[in-house]
Amino acid sequence: MALLVAAGCGAGETGELHIRSLVQGAPVPARIEVLDEDGEAQAAADALTLHFECSSAPLPEWLRGPLSTSDRLFNRETGSEQFYSAGTATLSLPAGRYTVRAFKGIEYRIARAEVEVRPGEASRLDLALERWIDMPARGWWSVDDHVHITRRTPEDDERIATWMQAEDLHVANLLQMGTVDQLTVTPQHAFGAAGEYRRGDTLLVSGQEHPRTHFLGHTITLGADAPVDLRDTYIVYENTFRAAREANGVPGFAHWGVGPAQDGLAIDAPRGLVHFVEVLQFAWPHYDVWYGLLDLGFPIAPTAGTDFPCGPWSVPGGERFYVRSHGPPSRQAMRDAVVRGRTFVTNGPLLDLHVGGAGVGEELRLPSPRRVVVEGRVWFDPERDDPGRVELIRNGEIVHEGATPAGPGELRLELVTEIEASGWWALRVRGDKKGAVPIEPLPSGPVVDWFAVRIANFTEAVARQIEFHESRGWVRPSAAHTAAVWVQVASTPAGFARQRAKPHAEEALARLAALEARLEDGPGGIDDQTIWDFLPYSDGVDAEHLRRNRDALLRAIAEARSHYRTILDSRP
Repeated sequence: MALLVAAGCGAGETGELHIRSLVQGAPVPARIEVLDEDGEAQAAADALTLHFECSSAPLPEWLRGPLSTSDRLFNRETGSEQFYSAGTATLSLPAGRYTVRAFKGIEYRIARAEVEVRPGEASRLDLALERWIDMPARGWWSVDDHVHITRRTPEDDERIATWMQAEDLHVANLLQMGTVDQLTVTPQHAFGAAGEYRRGDTLLVSGQEHPRTHFLGHTITLGADAPVDLRDTYIVYENTFRAAREANGVPGFAHWGVGPAQDGLAIDAPRGLVHFVEVLQFAWPHYDVWYGLLDLGFPIAPTAGTDFPCGPWSVPGGERFYVRSHGPPSRQAMRDAVVRGRTFVTNGPLLDLHVGGAGVGEELRLPSPRRVVVEGRVWFDPERDDPGRVELIRNGEIVHEGATPAGPGELRLELVTEIEASGWWALRVRGDKKGAVPIEPLPSGPVVDWFAVRIANFTEAVARQIEFHESRGWVRPSAAHTAAVWVQVASTPAGFARQRAKPHAEEALARLAALEARLEDGPGGIDDQTIWDFLPYSDGVDAEHLRRNRDALLRAIAEARSHYRTILDSRP
């Protein structure tokens, strides 16, 4: 809905447009798009100031402003420039006709209007934003686990919180990151309680993407009371993870757990040091690594985040996860939900699942095989998402596909099924984004592949991502996935619950053996594991650093190996 009022303001070839984004009649922050008849974007004079910093090393002060500050962003999903408003916006525009849209995250419909700006006149446009669903009322709160926005002083808090509130994002994890010799990229002015800032139901929380290496992958710690910066033992991730947990932080792995992160996960997941893996990011849902961890019996939650602005594929919260909490969002509630696996990830569709009455992240205990009721729910905005396929997953395989329409933007899955053995269950949605600009093809070729190998060993992951998007014709996916519902059948024979674990355990053992070989002296060994140490953008993990920490890494590998062998030995 839109209300347009015009009033005289004097002569001239330009006019003024005053925009209000409203919820129940009150101005609220929103993302605004104003396009002229040629499709050129306009920004308000009072638009929020945005900062875009993405680097492996801190930018010098003289360079930060010109490179990282703007009053608008380019939204690749819409193919247009947009700006953020605190609730009211004023634009001085050449006379003409304009198309205006207001966005406010996933749970609100897009508000649209066309307006005529007349010379020498002021026009007021009210855009009413309406919810199509209220997930907090259902006990679910939205989180982006991966945002890189500098917050140097408390004066930044209000502006950034308004920005996140415009996306209806309840928890924004602002990650400080670094390398082996610094933790100063996108810095936060405080951590823990002192680093929290609340504006309404939106909460800013400090976190870290550190350590992050080409050797073992990129890690994230959410919600810790203090940053953990262990430079002497940077490559020994368990030291950071244990210290982070002592500081009430929740460690996990970024970027789908692919590439070198598979080696890091092979070491630390079996030892209970990892609580989550990002499985939805950069317009790509990738679950294979996470499924393997679940098959091994590791209770690891799925999360999602944009890596904004390093990931240009979406706006903050464009990929997000939801946590179940009975009260307003808090750092503690977020941590508890992730540790307990009470999450689902999405870029649009919203989910819930119950198996025999047990919800997402919960465990159903059965004394013997029996029939249970499975109930799934999918909610979506029909203007933006076509869910396509609704799939019930058991131990990584589709056991039921399809759902029944239950009204506009709602699907229901209800069935009675026999559960004969222990395992994990989840609900998955795979479909298309409606009205979105197709994804631009990712670069490929020998030069790109060489960079991918040298920088992060991500060649296989990049190839999979290209294959995924090519198979879809580069149409943007609509994706969502719940965390696991665990089912334990008491009469299941020892080891039967892990019948799918064997190939994953064997693969992990092979990875551990290869890691040991890379830590040896000689060709292909420790001297070949560094990248561009003469550049300031290296992660700093040189041969000497690896040698100093080799014994600790070998002990960690040996401990992890014993866990996988126990899993293999437990099979009947």
